[in-house]
Parts: sequence; C-alpha cells; structure tokens
Amino acid sequence: MDFKNEDDKNKIDEYKMKKKKENFVLISAVCLAIIIFLSINYALTIIHENKTKIAMNKEQNKEEENKKDLTKDTDSKNNSSKDKTEDKEDVLDLSENGGFLKSSEDYAYDASEIREYILSNKEYNGEKRVFLTFDDGVTPGITDKVLDILKENNVHATFFVVGKTLNNAAKPYLERELKEGNAIAIHSFSHDYAKLYPNRNPDVSVIKEEAEKTYTRLKELLGENFKTNVWRYPGGHLSWKGLDGENNADEALKSLGLNWIDWNCLCGDAEPLKTRPTNKEEMMNFTKKSLIYWKQKDVVVILMHDGVGKNLTIETLPDIIEYFKSNGYEFGILK
Repeated sequence: MDFKNEDDKNKIDEYKMKKKKENFVLISAVCLAIIIFLSINYALTIIHENKTKIAMNKEQNKEEENKKDLTKDTDSKNNSSKDKTEDKEDVLDLSENGGFLKSSEDYAYDASEIREYILSNKEYNGEKRVFLTFDDGVTPGITDKVLDILKENNVHATFFVVGKTLNNAAKPYLERELKEGNAIAIHSFSHDYAKLYPNRNPDVSVIKEEAEKTYTRLKELLGENFKTNVWRYPGGHLSWKGLDGENNADEALKSLGLNWIDWNCLCGDAEPLKTRPTNKEEMMNFTKKSLIYWKQKDVVVILMHDGVGKNLTIETLPDIIEYFKSNGYEFGILK
C-alpha cells in the first residue's frame, strides 16, 4: 500500500491497533461468557445431581423405614402369636377326676378303693401295683430332685402337699408335678398335731378348715378347675382315735369330696431318730420289712417324704423304684 505521508501511516497503525484491542476485548468477553455459561451449567448440573441424590436418599430411607415398620409389625404379630401359644401351653389340661392331667388318666386309681385293698377290707385279684407317695412338700431343693428321679425312671407319684408351703414360689413345682404325670393331694395346711388333734382328739372344725384353706390355695396357683379327691391325715388315720366317730372328720372331709388314705409300706424317713435309717442299705431293708406286716402285698402304697432334709430318701429312691420294678409292680397315682 502506498502512503501519502508519514501521518497517514501512523493513523493506519493506530487504527489497526485499536481494532486489535477491540477484537481482543470482544474475544475475551466471548470467552468469559462461555466460561461463565459453562460454570453456570456445571453448577446447575451439580445442583440437579445433588437434588436427585437427596430425593433418592429420602426414598431409600423411606423404604428402609417401611421395612423396619413391616419388620416391627411382623415381630409384633409373631410375638403376639408366640404369647398366645405360650398362654395356651401354660393352660393345664386338668382331669375332672382328681389332681392330675387328663393325659395321666390311664394309670390313676380311686384312692378310697385302694385304701380298702391295703386294709384288706376288699379282695384284690389284679396286677401287682405300687403307689409312690410323698408327704410334706413343696420343698425347693428336695421336691425337684424327687421329680428328676421319677422322670429318669419313667414312673409317677402322688404328692401330698402341705398348705403352708404353697407360696407363689411353689407354683412351678406344682405345675411340673402335674405336667410330668404325677398327682397332687392334700396333707393339711399346718401339719400341726396340736392344732389338728388337741390332747390327741381330732378337732373336726380345724381339720375341715385346713383342708378348705389348702384347697383354696391350690386353686389360686393352678386354676379354678383344679380339684383333688385325696387327703392324708398328718400322722396317718390309724394313729388317731375318733376320726370315724359321730360328727367325725372323715365325713367332714367327704363333704368336700376328699377321701383319706394311709399306707402299707414306708421307707422310714420320718421314724424316730433311734429307728430311722441312716444309709441307703438300711432304708432299703426298712422298706422291704415294713411290707411284711401287711396281708396285702400286691397293692402297695409306700410312704416317703419330700420335706426339708430328706436327702437320704432322694439317694435311696432309685433303688426303691428298681426294687418294685424288678418284682413286677406297675406304678400308679391316686385319684
């Protein structure tokens, strides 16, 4: 290009410089705009993603909460069902014929009839049968050990309980006695000879009152449907005169549906100390010899105790059971 003078050249150079600056500013502005746009777009993308994540987390948390609620509802229903099952299992299927469960009916025998057999007031022509009986319980540490041995040997017994032992802690022992096929009978409330037989004379009103009191306590622990027909006098019927006299205790008990029974065999665990067995061999010999004095030997009611300190009875019990098994006796309970 030709220039007329130096001034024109300078003007052109200035013009070119100005254009370059303008182009630079324009390009910079465009670049900045693009950067801002991209930044805003990125920011919006991040915000959108965060919102999406938050929404997803909320939805996930909601699902987890729903699962927890469902689990709680299921657990609640399961627990409710379990409680109902346990309640059902805890209900004792009591027999209407005496102090035992319906499942024990097959080997339960009428106490008044067994009494007539062992006293030889009635002829007996049946199979040899033995009735293990335990007086004076419930006694924690003794009664449960007796139950263990009975269960181990697959035999059953009748427990003559004393009313004063029947606190709330006695309930599981009574329930176990029934659930494991045994029977429960009454052995007075106090077991106090001075109250029951003052001056060795039976007090009918006291005897009846103690029977009623013990019966009531058994119903409180085992349910209103519990009943028993069997009673044993502390000391035994044959130890006291007048129990069968006019306005007598026997009749008073019978009015409550209770029939008395004694025994025709005993292990000697409540004998006076001078004659009481002191080891297993002595107790086994005592048991065998005690039966000799009775005419009836095919029906045996053996007296033992599950009261305080009857550890020798527990120690000897397996041998006593084996003795009667080996001699062909079937085991029964009293009703």
